Amino acid sequence: MADLTERVAAKIAEMDRYLDRTGGHVELVDVQDGIARVRLVLTRPRANRLVASLQVKSGIERALKADIPELRGVEAVNLPPYTVLGWDEPDFIPIDLPAKDGAS
Repeated sequence: MADLTERVAAKIAEMDRYLDRTGGHVELVDVQDGIARVRLVLTRPRANRLVASLQVKSGIERALKADIPELRGVEAVNLPPYTVLGWDEPDFIPIDLPAKDGAS
């Protein structure tokens, strides 16, 4: 059975081909204590690059953990953790944005 780092690297290489088509790139930095540390780059402009980057990171984490169950998580070394953003705080209250004119 392949080493955990080799298995994560192979899966990331497989995913990166698809990410490249949509303007993304992910590279494995290392794997420590069951946590894959990656660097994520978006190559196409987006309205909110941070939110888009966090969504891509979340998708990468789900895909990796589905194929490699002993992987405990994925950390993007170039993105702030959710705790810095406050999304995981108990008093965080999401708001609904108003609909655009003419939209229901």
